[in-house]
Amino acid sequence: MPEVQKCEQINAEQPALLAVTQILKVELMHRVADCYGPLVYSKFGQEGDNVDDLKTAYKQFFTDLEKGITSLQSFIKDNPGVEPYKDADMLTPNKTLAEWVKFGNSLRLRLAMRVANVDKALATEQAQKSFTLGQFLEAPNEIISVSTAGGYNNPLGEINKSWGEVFMGATMESVLTGYDDPRTSKYYDPANGAVITWKENDVVKELPQLFEYAGSYKGVPQGTGLLSADNRYKECSKSTVSQKTNPILMTAAEVWFLRAEAALRGWSSESVKDCYEKGVKASFAQWGAAGAEAYLESDRKPSDYVDAFKAANNVKAVNTLTPKWDDAAGNEDKLGRIITQKWLAMFPEGGEAWAEQRRTGYPRPVSYTHLTLPTT
Repeated sequence: MPEVQKCEQINAEQPALLAVTQILKVELMHRVADCYGPLVYSKFGQEGDNVDDLKTAYKQFFTDLEKGITSLQSFIKDNPGVEPYKDADMLTPNKTLAEWVKFGNSLRLRLAMRVANVDKALATEQAQKSFTLGQFLEAPNEIISVSTAGGYNNPLGEINKSWGEVFMGATMESVLTGYDDPRTSKYYDPANGAVITWKENDVVKELPQLFEYAGSYKGVPQGTGLLSADNRYKECSKSTVSQKTNPILMTAAEVWFLRAEAALRGWSSESVKDCYEKGVKASFAQWGAAGAEAYLESDRKPSDYVDAFKAANNVKAVNTLTPKWDDAAGNEDKLGRIITQKWLAMFPEGGEAWAEQRRTGYPRPVSYTHLTLPTT
C-alpha cells in the first residue's frame, strides 16, 4: 500500500499508469480482505480510525475499478496504438492496455459474485456494469499471471520443489480421479512407491510407503502434518508447480464460470450451459489437456477417498455431480457443477479457489462431511 500510494501521488499526470495502479491495487487488496476481513484501504495513510469494514472496502474496490477502467478506455481512444508501459508489464500476455481493461472488468465480475450472498443489489449492479462493458478475458491464452522470465520465482513452486510440501489434497483426489480428469497429470505427479523410514517414540520404523499406489494419484487428508509418523505421506502426489511456473492471478476459464453463475442468477441473457462448457474447454486448452468434449459428456462422479495408511481417514464421496451438464437439474445442482469445475480450473491459485468454496460450499470437501452449505 505505501508503494500504491506513491504511484497515486506521482502518476496524477499519467492517467493510464494511474489507472493500471488502481486495478492492480484492487487485485492485491481484495485478497487480503477475503482472507483476513476488515483492513486499511480507503483511508490508508490517514490518522485515527482508518480501518474499513468489508462492506466499505468492497464499495471502494468497485469505485477504484470503475475509475481505472474508464481512464484506460479514454486513454486508448485518445492514443490509438500507444502502449507506454509495454516493457514494464509483468502480468498481461501481450502487455497491452486493452488487456488491462479486460482484466479490470473481469475482476469487477469476480468481486460482484463474491458479495452476491450478502449484498444482492450491489452484486447485481456491478455484474451488469461488467456485461454492459462486455470486455472480458475469454480466450484460453488470456491469462493474467506474474512472469518469472525476469528472475522472479514462484513461491508456491519454491515450497513444492525445494521444501517438498505441496500435495494433492483428499478432495482433489476424489474429484479428479473420480472424473478421470485429463488435467490430473498436468496438475500433479504420480505417487512414489519408495520405502520410507521415520521415527516414532525414538524407534526407527520402516514402511513400503505407497507401494500399492505407486504410479497412481494419491492425495493427503487436509490437516495432515508431515512430521513424525505422518511423514509417510511425503511420497503422495505432489504438485507440478515449479519455481519458474508463472503464478496465476486470473484466467479466462474462471471468467467463463463467473459468467455461467451470473446467467444462472439472471444477471445476463447468456446461456448458463454454454458459459459452463466454455469454461471447461478454456481450462483444458490452458493446460494442454485433450478430451474436453468427451469429458463434458461424462456421467462419472467423484470417488470415495481411501487413505493410504489410516482407514479412519477414509471418506465416502460427498460430491455427486457429474461433468455433464443437466438442464433439468435444480439451480443448486447447477451452481454446484459450475463451482466444482471452477474450483478445478483455479488450480494452482488456491486462495481464490478457497474463497469460492467458502462462499458456496462447493465442492464439498471430503474431510469435512459435516459441512453445512451456505444459502446461495
